[in-house]
Amino acid sequence: TAAPACARGAAPSPVPVPCRAASARAQLGALSAWVEAMGPRGPDGGGAGFDFGAALGGIAGFGGGSGNDDADAFAGADLLGMALGRGDGPGGGDLDEFVHCEVFYDGTAKAAEAGEAVPYLRARLCEAFELLEDDLKKYLWHRDPFNLEIVLGDDATTSRGDAGEPHLVGHLRTGDGAEDEWFVIHLLRRLTAVQPGAACRVVDADGELLLIEAALATPRWLSPENAENRCWIRGGAVHLLQKPRPPEPQRLGRAEALARLRKAGAETNAKDKVQAAISARLSGFPRSAVELSTHVARAVLPVPVARALLAYPQLVAVALDHLPPPPARELQRLRNQFTQEEASVRFDCVEGEGSPSAETVCAGVRMTRLQYARLRGLRCQLGQRFTAKHWRQPLGASIEDKAMQLGQSLCAGLEVAYLQGTSSATATLRWPAPEALLPEVVPWFADAAFARHSAGASSSSSVPPSLAARRAFAQQSGLDEPFRAALGRVWQSEALQTAVDLTAHWRDRSDAEEWLEVSAEDLDRDMAARQAEFDAFDRKRGVAPAKGADKATPNGEGSADDVKKDMASMGSELSALLSKASGFGGVDVGDSAATAPAPAGAGAAGGPTTAGRGGVASD
Repeated sequence: TAAPACARGAAPSPVPVPCRAASARAQLGALSAWVEAMGPRGPDGGGAGFDFGAALGGIAGFGGGSGNDDADAFAGADLLGMALGRGDGPGGGDLDEFVHCEVFYDGTAKAAEAGEAVPYLRARLCEAFELLEDDLKKYLWHRDPFNLEIVLGDDATTSRGDAGEPHLVGHLRTGDGAEDEWFVIHLLRRLTAVQPGAACRVVDADGELLLIEAALATPRWLSPENAENRCWIRGGAVHLLQKPRPPEPQRLGRAEALARLRKAGAETNAKDKVQAAISARLSGFPRSAVELSTHVARAVLPVPVARALLAYPQLVAVALDHLPPPPARELQRLRNQFTQEEASVRFDCVEGEGSPSAETVCAGVRMTRLQYARLRGLRCQLGQRFTAKHWRQPLGASIEDKAMQLGQSLCAGLEVAYLQGTSSATATLRWPAPEALLPEVVPWFADAAFARHSAGASSSSSVPPSLAARRAFAQQSGLDEPFRAALGRVWQSEALQTAVDLTAHWRDRSDAEEWLEVSAEDLDRDMAARQAEFDAFDRKRGVAPAKGADKATPNGEGSADDVKKDMASMGSELSALLSKASGFGGVDVGDSAATAPAPAGAGAAGGPTTAGRGGVASD
């Protein structure tokens, strides 16, 4: 029942860095030297300049081609992203993109007084999954799967003025999949419409997601300083609590917000224009969202990998998170540490009779459109075992190169995740597509306290758990289990062999790809429509149009002539900079006369000159 680390306020775990700690320190040190060299420099430390020598030395420190372990281990790493606090590795740049939701129930406090808060919330959790089952089965998440866990209030949250009552928490990384955020909103609106005693709050990496979307319709008094805990979803609608009145503090505590929300009823319903803004963003849901999350592409895969991907389609996100792969030397180092049983799990087409991975099959693999677009646009070098030379065609078939390459990329990414043991990937194995792979036993389903709070449960152990209970239990069970152990167990599972019929997933062709083509006219039309909303908002507020707005382009930038003038001016400044003399201390800009280019023959008149490492120096 404990909250996940990310739900308790800690940052999500970054993708493991494919190198040793010493390598990281050495490379980040080189990066720091390079960044420092880019800063202002001068004879006394205060003038402007550029230290080319130090910059080149820093670049050489983390550039490729050095032949040492440190440089090889960091091939392809985003060092600048690491220095700025973003996770390293594929997908590391978007680790900060997440959606976080909390679900509170009116009856939790009473159940907690009787010591039955956990059984009560388990019953509500089962009801939620029974209600949302159809939507959850149809939708495929771009990064992390949907997850709800029970969190018990603690002293830390209570001391901050937040609600210490037990509740449900969901936290998932979305990466580039912004549609995942709005599918969560869609689910919560459905949930609260059917469960009137439920109240939900949703935030993302930017803050109050609902208020940001409806920014043109929200009251003027709302600001980032006072918006926390004032926006809720209840009864299927958006609710806004009233503005703070002196001497009230700007920040509203969670406990106080819930008390006001429950007491006010429909009085806190947001105005129609706010509701309309949110409804407009969710127009066509869930159909449009499911369409964006569904693209079936042919891929040639080893038989065990094909079964795993078909049974657990969220594994595609895991594979994509680990591309491009780290150097082969690093992967081999990790594999050398394996036990014999761990080493038996392979993702390539191993040569040799009787090898379980040697046989391949062509199957239609489901992924989101965004995932497919990223795989299509990926340009990276895979290991030798994942190239066309070593990839086998299915027996008696001749499959197109695109399907072969797609299978190679998916297998290469899954192998990296397995070798690195990425802990966050375990959650993908808790959402099997075939219902037969859900656990048959739910330990708390026969609990008497749970039965009292659940209409469909029974304290008799002879009554099998419902599908919703099995799903609710599976999605939060054993999330701390190492991914390597969890995938290895799935690999050897007999249930997987029977649950997935490979022949049923044969596809003559992949889904159409016309959606990949977006014309400039479509983009301009969408941007113009959005700009019209801002213009209407400005007119309503009495804001005068910006000077030169009539010459602005649809994206708010200057005209083409203005851009050309700016570029020409920038080019002139760069040319003047490059014409100046430079040395170890950088470009000398203190005296324009002294640093002006010497006229022809100046070397003969004023003495011999020699070329220094950083530029021209006078003897």
